[in-house]
Amino acid sequence: MNIDATSLVRDMGMNAGLLSFLAALYGIAHSSTRHPDRSVTQRRQALLPWVAGLMFGVTGILTMLAPLRLSEGVIVDARLVVAGLAGAYLTPLGALLCAMVLAGYRLGLGGIGSGPAMVGIVLSTGIGWLWQRYRPLFAAHHNKALGDGLWLAGLGLSLAAGGMLAIQTLPSGIARMVTERTWLAVSLIYPVGAILLGYLLDNVHQLRQREESLERTAEQLKTLLAEARQAASVFFNSKDTIAILQPDGTVLDVNPTYCAVLGYTREELIGKSSAVLRVDEGGETTFLRRVAQALERDGRWHGELVRRRKNGEAFVSEVTIEGVLDPDGTVRSWVSVGKDVTEQRRLELALQQFGNYDALTGLPSRRLFTKELNATLRDSGEANTMLALCVLDIDQFKGLNDRWGPLIADRFLRVFAQRLKKETGADHLIGRIGGDEFAVVLPHCPNADTALQRLENMRQALAQTVTLDANEVRLTCSAGVTFYPDDPADADGLLRHADLALYAAKEQGKDRTVVFDIQQGQRRQARRQSAKLVEEALQRGEMELFFQPKIRIADGQVIGAESLIRWRHPERGLLAPGAFLEDIAGTPVANLLDYWVLGAAFQAGQTLVSQGLPLSLSINLTVSTLIDSRFQLKVAQLLEQHPALPAQFLEVELLETETFNDLSAVAYVIQGLDALGIQCAIDDFGTGYSSLTYLQRLPAQIVKIDQSFVRDMLVNERDRTLVRGIVSLARAFERQVIAEGVETMAHAEALRGMGCDTLQGYGIARPMPLQDLIPWVRNWQPPPELRRIGHGD
Repeated sequence: MNIDATSLVRDMGMNAGLLSFLAALYGIAHSSTRHPDRSVTQRRQALLPWVAGLMFGVTGILTMLAPLRLSEGVIVDARLVVAGLAGAYLTPLGALLCAMVLAGYRLGLGGIGSGPAMVGIVLSTGIGWLWQRYRPLFAAHHNKALGDGLWLAGLGLSLAAGGMLAIQTLPSGIARMVTERTWLAVSLIYPVGAILLGYLLDNVHQLRQREESLERTAEQLKTLLAEARQAASVFFNSKDTIAILQPDGTVLDVNPTYCAVLGYTREELIGKSSAVLRVDEGGETTFLRRVAQALERDGRWHGELVRRRKNGEAFVSEVTIEGVLDPDGTVRSWVSVGKDVTEQRRLELALQQFGNYDALTGLPSRRLFTKELNATLRDSGEANTMLALCVLDIDQFKGLNDRWGPLIADRFLRVFAQRLKKETGADHLIGRIGGDEFAVVLPHCPNADTALQRLENMRQALAQTVTLDANEVRLTCSAGVTFYPDDPADADGLLRHADLALYAAKEQGKDRTVVFDIQQGQRRQARRQSAKLVEEALQRGEMELFFQPKIRIADGQVIGAESLIRWRHPERGLLAPGAFLEDIAGTPVANLLDYWVLGAAFQAGQTLVSQGLPLSLSINLTVSTLIDSRFQLKVAQLLEQHPALPAQFLEVELLETETFNDLSAVAYVIQGLDALGIQCAIDDFGTGYSSLTYLQRLPAQIVKIDQSFVRDMLVNERDRTLVRGIVSLARAFERQVIAEGVETMAHAEALRGMGCDTLQGYGIARPMPLQDLIPWVRNWQPPPELRRIGHGD
């Protein structure tokens, strides 16, 4: 069937008209999404891809109702333009919906062109989608209209090429005939239709963008108006004083609170300089320059000003000043916000006075005294002069308080303080640093002897009789003194050192002056440093237990081991306890170490049990740890956590010399440990002065003979006699006996003859780590000499 050119142009023109109609509908659909209620707008916008996709699809169907029929089943129309523009302008969902509508309708028509039509629809939609992705490249063109035109022309030509490509999927004869009949019309109408509809769609989008921009501007204006109203409300109703100033200090406006606080009317302040409202140091110019510099550097100035009311009264105001920026970024005005803090500062000053001065005596408190002492030390260092610090404590003051009551005691303290002021003079620093402790500083001392003489005269004068309620009271005082810079400590350190000297004066009988021993203090400092290092070593896991086996003399079998601590020092290597235990004796670190040894011994015992070696272990403890209320609870807890350990697994060894002052407490704890199955041993027995007393009063089950006696017993008759006496004494009290320092089998034979139970020493084995103890015990064979001893040969 032949179609003349007029009919072809007419049909294509009708398709172009449909495309224009589509643009109008698309604009209406976009406009209908607008609604005052934002939630309604959002719901409509969510439906827009579906509506637009159906709209494009239906328009594509309408273009097929006015087709150009070239042969039976071969239809050429503008649907591919619709599909391409759907891909170029709609969301993927809308484009897909349009393509599905077009494809479904075209398949319903049937014919040999159905397959190529599907190819054309899919290809055109994909071409449109690609051009949509790369449109920003054209939009970046400096001439936007030219960039948009090039993009639309390229899209139209691409759709024409895609349509012609789809025609080539027809049978070759028909494809050639269709191509010859349609190439000119397709090449003209597709680009023109794409440009026409694209231009209309672009206008729809631009109109929509302008509407949205206007809506955003309106919202911003509403927000700004609301903020302005809120700011005005804050300005007029704020309880803080608010003033708007020019950078030269001229008042532009003030709020009602500002007027009420300063006593001026608004008309009296506007246009005036703020200088009349302040009591400035350095003048108006200096203040304004300081504020301007702070605004430029930090964006704000904050501080306190002394302001003057209209009646002349001055008050303290805490003020924050911020700059107000014009649209060009220039600071044209300042906003000053302040509040009256006069009462708050007065209260703080009163609290500061309360914290810095003793309420009873009026003397500086310890805090203020320490602060002023540090300042005095700096001056003394610069002048290269000696300074004496004396700490005084009233002797028998507790007895005065108990006998006469706190009122009389307080009166005595006031009298004492008054005398101290009188004796030291106004130029000297004095303070009350404790209940009945006072401190005096003598600066610029010519030498120590002169200072001591002055302090002694002062101390004697303070001990004069006082009459209180017809009662004569005379109390002496003790004093501790230290000298700077011989004692190069800071204020806190000097006070501690003077306190130590004061305690020494108390111990020596009171009513005397003692000078701080710097070398003794250095030794204390060294001990504190050693204790700190040991504590850090514990935290780093540098401590380790070594074990020295114990042999039962009856059969030569291993029955246990003594746990001995070692320090694997990162620089000094393996350290024996003698290198550090003495330095921490009496410190909390010693107790920490004891508890660590206790826990490590239980872990080692668990390891031995897992290896089939259920040995008992002994540990060395300080008495202070033993009588600690937590110790028995800790032992019971560990026993409960390690049920596999053998009965009487743990032995606790105590130094004989350490138990002397705590016999009752130690005996009580030993009884409690015995109830838990823990045996106790008196270590280094024979080195103390009351060995018989220990055996009588301490229920310890084991006595360990000090190795110094055992080592020389074969060559020293006195030591041999002493060891025999200790064994006999222990037997009389039914105690087991362990001999330390066994270095040869001759020692073992002599001890067996005396009735000793257990041997320990280098002749058996040296202390070793746990990983070495396990194979040693497994491989241990009693030497023939020891077996003969055991059998009484």
